[in-house]
Amino acid sequence: MDINQTQKIKPKIHDLSAFKQVMESRSHPLDMVREAVSNMMAPEVGATEVSIQHYSQPEFNASFIFKDNGVGMTFTGDAEKPGRLDRFIGLAFSKSAGLGGDYWGWKGLGSKLMLNCSKMVVETWTGLPTDLVYKVEIFNPRASLLSEPPQEPIYELSQRSNNPADRKGTKVDIFGYDGGKYNYDFNELKNYLYLNTAIGLSKNMENLPAVKLKVNSQEENLQIGFKYITEQPGSWKTVVINSPIVKAEKVKTIEGKEVNVEVTLKGGFTLDTGTFGLSAKRYNTGLRLSIKGIPYFQLPLYDYKGNKFNQYKDLCSFIIECDALEPKLNMDRSNISNQHGDDVIVKAFRKLTAKCFDEFADSVAYKNFEQKRRNEDEISKAGALRERQAALSDKDQEYVCIANSGELRVLHRVPNAEHDTLALFWKLESHQLLPFAKFITLEHTNQAGIDVIATYQIDEQSAINQFVSIEFEYVFSNFIKHGHNPKQTSMIICWEVDKPKELQKISEYFYRYNIEGLSIPVYEIKSFPGMQIKNFNEIDI
Repeated sequence: MDINQTQKIKPKIHDLSAFKQVMESRSHPLDMVREAVSNMMAPEVGATEVSIQHYSQPEFNASFIFKDNGVGMTFTGDAEKPGRLDRFIGLAFSKSAGLGGDYWGWKGLGSKLMLNCSKMVVETWTGLPTDLVYKVEIFNPRASLLSEPPQEPIYELSQRSNNPADRKGTKVDIFGYDGGKYNYDFNELKNYLYLNTAIGLSKNMENLPAVKLKVNSQEENLQIGFKYITEQPGSWKTVVINSPIVKAEKVKTIEGKEVNVEVTLKGGFTLDTGTFGLSAKRYNTGLRLSIKGIPYFQLPLYDYKGNKFNQYKDLCSFIIECDALEPKLNMDRSNISNQHGDDVIVKAFRKLTAKCFDEFADSVAYKNFEQKRRNEDEISKAGALRERQAALSDKDQEYVCIANSGELRVLHRVPNAEHDTLALFWKLESHQLLPFAKFITLEHTNQAGIDVIATYQIDEQSAINQFVSIEFEYVFSNFIKHGHNPKQTSMIICWEVDKPKELQKISEYFYRYNIEGLSIPVYEIKSFPGMQIKNFNEIDI
């Protein structure tokens, strides 16, 4: 029998595999904390107090407690009309699924990061006398979901009538987070909160809750807001953006939808990094992307700063806000998906961010800084020059001299580095004072590899060696330390042979370095014929 029919179907989601993928897609173990903070501080929750506690639980080790006094959660069990608790424990109940959601809600994935634990307990009540108190216990979610294939954890939902001892809000216990293997110290967790969560909010919002952080016995009330660089009265070394720089552009997506891409640049830079605790090791330098006020992650500053702003990343602390990028983030909100691709929103964001930095670089404050820094650099260089001059005239400063036709000729200070060794050698070469019948330096490079290509002849009875590779060193042992390939070296010239026992001595200034079946000539400038070392007070300059 022939069959020809059409019907509507719905794609199926294997929830367990999806849960596992969410857990494994994080870029930082504390991304779970970021999502928990967003849940508690969301305007829709209406909390006036939230607390974050991290401690070592006797049975499970590293654990967390998140607590708020907000609207609490209800449970319906209806996927079409989910309550807040349904959304919390389910997958993809979010605005992107067309179900509405909290201000910072995204794909309904954040709370699933909490499943990376040995046990999870959620207790919640709306505070309304007619509503029930709910308690959800999830047993062994980490072990179950990370197994192959993933297994379903045991969920137990308890509900009861409220009593006078109950308090409005939600409490979430995360026992043995991430296997319980790592306990964060107070400053480590606090630093993460300010750089990656709503605690470090980059924009002004009303009705924010009081926040308490407790790690073991240490606790602190945290002031919400990003830790911006601030102006330092009387100092030119710190430059900040006093009025945020805003750029916007309307673009049309591939679907034909018009989107307004607006970016706002805030922050500044400083030479006094210690004043603000800036350090690459603390991940608080450079440029951070903020969406709806949350500073999610660092962007590569040099890719976004335009062509006019020229400061080192580790001196900077900038925020670039762009809410239009929210749907362009990857799953764990740790980067922009297809950051260097052709997406019109992402491309507009990159272009507008560069324009913001260009405007900042054209500001009076920035140009004044550049001028004052140049002045400081010149003063510093002048001071360094005076120090060099003073050192050269010190009575104990030694100089290399050579007796030539009865006259003592001053050539150079005694070398203390390779560049001095080269300078001295070339002076000897130019005055034809080398102990060779012929020597012509043809090329020199300060890049990786052999220093000089030259043509030389030892004496009148020797063959001429053309276009040979010669390595210069301050002391011979540096040749070994620098890892040069003996097979690429025809000669070694140094100021001093500091390890003569490793060489075969041929004459006062000539040695051979025997290695890997090769015999490489080594010349010590210090011992060249006629060379003398004199103190400053013994010479006439």
